[in-house]
Amino acid sequence: MRSIATYTTCLLVAVACATAQPALAADEGATARKELSTLRNRIEAVRDKIASDSNQRSDLSDSLAQAQQRISTTRKRLDTLDSHIATQKTRIDKLTAQRDAERARLTDELAALRAQVRAAYETGRISRMRLLLSGESPERLGRMLEYYRYFADAQGEQVNDLKQILARLAARQQSLEAEQSELADQRSTRAATLARLKESQAAQKQTLAALDRSLSEKRSSLSDMRDQAKDLERLLQSVQTQLADLPETPRGASFASLKGRMHPPVDGRTLAAFGQTKNGGPLRWQGQWFAARQGTPVSAVASGRVVYVGYMKGYGLIVIVDHGAHYYSLYGHAAASYVDVGDAVQAGQPIATAGHSGGHDTSGIYFEIRRGETPVNPRRWLAG
Repeated sequence: MRSIATYTTCLLVAVACATAQPALAADEGATARKELSTLRNRIEAVRDKIASDSNQRSDLSDSLAQAQQRISTTRKRLDTLDSHIATQKTRIDKLTAQRDAERARLTDELAALRAQVRAAYETGRISRMRLLLSGESPERLGRMLEYYRYFADAQGEQVNDLKQILARLAARQQSLEAEQSELADQRSTRAATLARLKESQAAQKQTLAALDRSLSEKRSSLSDMRDQAKDLERLLQSVQTQLADLPETPRGASFASLKGRMHPPVDGRTLAAFGQTKNGGPLRWQGQWFAARQGTPVSAVASGRVVYVGYMKGYGLIVIVDHGAHYYSLYGHAAASYVDVGDAVQAGQPIATAGHSGGHDTSGIYFEIRRGETPVNPRRWLAG
């Protein structure tokens, strides 16, 4: 009795756990969505404050943020559609192979049945009644009648097999046509989604150009460059403050362990190196500026979470990624961003495209690594 009671208790516990798992998963999903919403709201407040403090707040910056949100959402939808299309192609290939195999088997079975029917016609002209009256010995007569019965049964089984093959063939053909129809719908949806993405990218490009014109009519003065550097420092301070009580996104290897092994965000010559003076003045570069053709994909140097996407005078469109342990990477002068605040990114994942936003004539990407608010030399962290 004790063993039965123990078994019953274990069973009830197992059922309770199984029932609780979907609820726990739902709770975790709700928590993640709430955290993401909180992060985005806080970063939006940071963006507004920085823009307001530096007199960058305008309808143009609002339009840029809206275009960026549309681009991020549309690209994620496009990635989902591409995944579905690839899966459907795989299913279609499998169904096509199965259908072709059924067709080949049907052809072989029909050929064998035709051969048997022809042979039966040639050898079976003597009817059973004539065979019974033929005067053959009972033993031989029995064997012949048994042969006729066996042959008839075998033919019946073959016919049944052929019917089943035909039914499977029809079912596979129907499934194949349904998959092909769904694939056509998915491709049509993808084309419409891609068109929306191009529209949003065009709007973003126009807005960036307008921002550059409105904020960079003339080459920045020393005072302007100092203000821009302070704006970036305030931005990073504000971002860290807003992230302080939010849980970190799970990551792989620690950022510090990747020192000297990370690939640069783009392959290109260095236009300005860390510590180099700006325009021969007292200010120095706090990152590395890589040359790259307009539209060149810009990759994240390590896994992390996007914590800022926005426009800053002097830096243009920037993306900031939090790598944990107070390490951040910054990508500036971008022509477009593929990601939005809260997105998890992997090392090597394209997050933006190179450009000359921020009022620069040369196309490329400006790259910084910071430990907290302190810039560190990217050259010591990148491979090669």
